[in-house]
Amino acid sequence: MISPTLDMKQIHARAVQTIEKGVQIDLSTAACKRYLRRHANSKTSVAVLYVDIDGSTRLTLSLPSDKLALVLQLFSQEMSMVVANFGGYVLKYVGDAVIAIFPAEHDSRQACLHALECGKMMLEVVHSAIAPALFSHGLPELRVKVSIDFGDVLVVLYGKSLENSHIDIIGSSISMAAKMLAVVPVDRIIMGQAVHDNLPQKVTKSFVQYDVDESMWSYVDQNKKRYRLYLTL
Repeated sequence: MISPTLDMKQIHARAVQTIEKGVQIDLSTAACKRYLRRHANSKTSVAVLYVDIDGSTRLTLSLPSDKLALVLQLFSQEMSMVVANFGGYVLKYVGDAVIAIFPAEHDSRQACLHALECGKMMLEVVHSAIAPALFSHGLPELRVKVSIDFGDVLVVLYGKSLENSHIDIIGSSISMAAKMLAVVPVDRIIMGQAVHDNLPQKVTKSFVQYDVDESMWSYVDQNKKRYRLYLTL
């Protein structure tokens, strides 16, 4: 059962404990790797979500290394727990970003809904739980951006051992989600047209089509038309 809510007081308490005593859980991508191995060297459908810290360069310049590492660990820890709560898998941790996937081979609409609700909860966790914990310890606030796209990805096994070889995904959806981060405003969620087209109208009415200058967004869909983006109101 996927819960639509999380206890912000509990998350805040865990964030404080993390700042004072260190990371509270092991950050692992093992569950995702197990899922991907079941689809090795074949295509599968997923919703892809990126959550990225805005202004990480500022943090790098303003914080000593141990404090910066702690902030990144706290962020990754809490974002990972939100992903798990909505039935997703953490694909990888990339510096100041967490990349997650939501399996969609059986129900693309549900996967996109889970990814969207996950993104909304991530923003709430950062604002209501992580930010107060950081502030109370004299650490700078975090502001984040979320991007989501959907589509088929190719699961590639880099080696001959199913258990030990590196495994990853490639596809336009993961590439698009990464590129969207360059144009999404802070503390907002952006999604590609493939996600938008998989969601019910009662959900998409809370989004508006996002008109980005062509110099910043010139990517096209399979029909060679400009790939549409949608932004939370």
